[in-house]
Amino acid sequence: MFVKNQEYKRTDIHEQFGGQGQGGISTPAHQNIILLFTSNSGRQYGYSDGWTNEGIFLYAGEGQQGDMKFTRGNAALRDHVMQGKDLHLFTYVRKGFVCYIGQMVCTGFRYDKGPDASEQIRERILFELVPLDFFSEAGSLNENLEREATTASLTLADLRSKALSNSVTSRTPTERKIAYYYRSQAIKDYALKRAEGICEGCNQTAPFITKEDQPYLEVHHIRRLSDGGPDDPQWVIAICPNCHRRAHYAKDSLAYNQYLGRLVKDKEAKLAFATI
Repeated sequence: MFVKNQEYKRTDIHEQFGGQGQGGISTPAHQNIILLFTSNSGRQYGYSDGWTNEGIFLYAGEGQQGDMKFTRGNAALRDHVMQGKDLHLFTYVRKGFVCYIGQMVCTGFRYDKGPDASEQIRERILFELVPLDFFSEAGSLNENLEREATTASLTLADLRSKALSNSVTSRTPTERKIAYYYRSQAIKDYALKRAEGICEGCNQTAPFITKEDQPYLEVHHIRRLSDGGPDDPQWVIAICPNCHRRAHYAKDSLAYNQYLGRLVKDKEAKLAFATI
């Protein structure tokens, strides 16, 4: 969709995808994406975006005056994983033109105090954004961090609990980043266990058994362009390789992904009812 480090004219982006042409958070209607724009000029309105030493991009929420609230764009950004929306971050390089930083994941947020456009001190929301690559690259985690025990041996109920868990607000940004990594792994394991060796797309038995004596199915993210990164159980499905290719490359891929979405929604509703 977008190429890292490539420049784009912002109006061209909106002509293709829609969304608000002004402001930092753009939420195109009928699209599974949210567009984020950052620039140094935001400092005059109390915004101060940028990278931390831990590889987290702090992104100030929208709202030029008064306390920032979780409405409109701020709510959409906070809930993007649950809603199956991809985040794409751009930075202004000159008037009207932006450079694509990459696809991001919001792993949490925090509040701070600072001046608004009228120099009045107000409460601001700082979103913590992590590059999607962090979750798909096996070597991204600090080797000194102690990994959690494998989730493969857990029950379906235990995996579902882990898959639905949110990062604890009292954790540090880095701890929230790591927690989302583990949550993404739990979601993948959960989808595989939920399938019970049967493709959730075509309802056929997994094509073969792996060396680990497990039925082979692939995890597909229904509302993502890629199959990387953390997600919500309602957007993740375990399917056979043939169905997986269909979901990505078939002429009817859009309709097929919608069909897969309905299947998962029905399954999750039944599982949620069973745990009440």
